[in-house]
Amino acid sequence: MELLSLRLFGNVKLLRGPTQEIALPRKTQLLLAYLALSNGQRHPRDKLAALLWQDRPEEQARQSLRQCLFTLGKALGDDQPPLVLATRNQLSLDSDRVAVDVWQFERHVAADSLENLQQAAALYGSDLLDSLSFDDDALEAWCAAERTRLRDRFYEALATLTSHYVDTLNLDAAIETGRRLVGLDPLREDAHRSLMRIYQRVGRRADALKQYRLCVDILRRELNVEPETATTRLYLEIRRRRDEANASPEQIVPPPHDGPRIPHDGHPGILQAAVRRKFFALVAGLALFLTLAGIILWLSLWRSEPPPRTSSGHLGIIKTLTSARSIDLNFRDQKILSSLYISVMIDLHRRI
Repeated sequence: MELLSLRLFGNVKLLRGPTQEIALPRKTQLLLAYLALSNGQRHPRDKLAALLWQDRPEEQARQSLRQCLFTLGKALGDDQPPLVLATRNQLSLDSDRVAVDVWQFERHVAADSLENLQQAAALYGSDLLDSLSFDDDALEAWCAAERTRLRDRFYEALATLTSHYVDTLNLDAAIETGRRLVGLDPLREDAHRSLMRIYQRVGRRADALKQYRLCVDILRRELNVEPETATTRLYLEIRRRRDEANASPEQIVPPPHDGPRIPHDGHPGILQAAVRRKFFALVAGLALFLTLAGIILWLSLWRSEPPPRTSSGHLGIIKTLTSARSIDLNFRDQKILSSLYISVMIDLHRRI
């Protein structure tokens, strides 16, 4: 007896071996899917007939169900045992004859190990029964409920995988699972934030900012709302870091010096800078003082004359007056230079 494979994620397929597909009508696909998602539970024939052929009278619906089972048996082969176990009033799927991807997915998720979660992610190619359409609201509601349940389980599995990849620095795999998280439910902002953080961690800040704008567009289009505060705060933080990284060297103010800094009230280098300014001011003042003193001394020697001799007449008077004028001029120059020195020192003190 060969084992069959039933795929319910994405396009519904019944496979013989790894790749040989068994062609089935849409109602037969729906019947197999409904039985498979019941976890081996038996269903009354009347219920199944009414669910799948609601537009038909009861007896005609039951006849359509019998025809559906006959078509399935022919597709499998007359020499093969039936895939659907049938009694007079009930039907169920033979779990020993078929491996269902949804069953395997749920077992892997329940195991909750890294390897099992990776296998669960590989099985979930697309949403449940993604290729089937429904004629009845009851069938569509049943499918929507099952689809949501499995999508939520898959979301938790992907979130766990993403956290593991980030913790182990497997950031390429983290980006891949992060993208799948966003694609699985684009309205969940935590998925967008998770992917933004991963982009930021690998230095792809432009992609992180682009992801935020994508999130904003989706929320506005689908729900007419703005992002949560946490999402906007993360966006502003990433943008600030990008701007700092892109700042030119001219925009960065260098430190006062490269030597060790002395902390002072939480401001390193302030005390040492003040001591340096005072020292340089003292040296400058001393140099200025010596320069001015040299100028005064030079003027005094240049203008000095021997004491005038006492003599009579006009010559003696002229010498006496000339000597007095020289002494007076020398004294005035000294006062001017002294005043200039004091003014310069006061100005220098104010500047430091």
